[in-house]
Amino acid sequence: MLLGKRTQSEFLLICAVVCLSFINVKCDTDQVETVKCILPLKPDWSFFSPLIFAKNGTLITTDNFSEEQEDITLDSGYEVILSCAPNYFREFPSEKTLAARCKNDKTLFVNQKEKDFISELSCEVRAIEEIITPVTGCPSTARSIEYGYTNPIVEKSYILGEACYDVKKGQLLFVHTKLRSPNMVIEELALKIRNKTYLHQEHPTSFYKIELMKALLLDELNERLKKTFGPNIPNISSRRFLNEDMLTHKQYQPILKLAWNYAITNDEEQLENLDNLQQDIVEFNTKNLEIYCGTHGILSLKNNEGEQVDVYLKNNKFPVPKYLWTVVRSGNQATAFAVFNRAQISDKDKQKDTFCTSKCEEISWIKTLLQNKQYRKVENGLVLCCELSDFRKTIHEMPPINGITDLLK
Repeated sequence: MLLGKRTQSEFLLICAVVCLSFINVKCDTDQVETVKCILPLKPDWSFFSPLIFAKNGTLITTDNFSEEQEDITLDSGYEVILSCAPNYFREFPSEKTLAARCKNDKTLFVNQKEKDFISELSCEVRAIEEIITPVTGCPSTARSIEYGYTNPIVEKSYILGEACYDVKKGQLLFVHTKLRSPNMVIEELALKIRNKTYLHQEHPTSFYKIELMKALLLDELNERLKKTFGPNIPNISSRRFLNEDMLTHKQYQPILKLAWNYAITNDEEQLENLDNLQQDIVEFNTKNLEIYCGTHGILSLKNNEGEQVDVYLKNNKFPVPKYLWTVVRSGNQATAFAVFNRAQISDKDKQKDTFCTSKCEEISWIKTLLQNKQYRKVENGLVLCCELSDFRKTIHEMPPINGITDLLK
């Protein structure tokens, strides 16, 4: 029987579909996937990710500031250098660096053998290292540290920041680092660059952090607070001074868990202005941006007998601060902020504890805080915006910095 042209074409098309189905060939291009390696930067608390470099020494990046991306993606066959330097791999205790080649998923070839990135290529400790060394503005009674990493290919150490904290009192005095800035490369985002052995110095122990984490255990903490405040215990918790959005590279995740980076907060769920300030800082698009963060004073609340008492996590150690402060600098300009660490404050205390003339309305880049005069809302954490010179008359923890001549507006 003869078929018309259209009918004949339809018949041939049906035959083609049947044949393709028979040999199980997938024609949907959406189902065609390129083989890649997906290497998670923080799969769980026990995993210390090595730093991942291209063979030319470039620290491999992700979409640094996307909301969800926390992986390094490599094409199959792509060669990288994994580095735990100045420390060692857990499964290769004599090796600080390993050459690797992507196979697929979480599998890499190392020395011609397949290795799972998470279970077999973890560092013994974090690749972002701390050393005990003098830091300008840190008193001799406190611990001063620098933190950074070693690039084994270019044989340099990049110091990303410095911190000063009082181990005896349990208080961060200040941390200082650079923030992401437009058109600045990794070398410019380090506070300083040293040789490959620079981080082979004395390291702080983990005792301080372990002690802090134990003091923050919620059930035990609330039991201690209940003895002082009765049923109306304060809502004490912690947050980070430097959050993930402030990291200049996604591979710098270990910084978030360093001991000094935990701020003790009161009524944190209500203190929206802490988040608003950090958001405004992250979105401030200017070059050569530096940040200092710290705490000042001790929060005082009424106990169950109506008396004002200072609040500590445990045994007069780890004070709950009165203020959480931040200084933002670019070149010869700087602005200082202090956020009240409580969501309820009387007009009398507000007036007494406001230690500088407000400059908030002059600062154009704090867009979230300025919206509906958010910075004034006591219930969200009152914000003071200060000239640096006035600020340092009260906030003595802020180290001296030279060359500031104007407000960062």
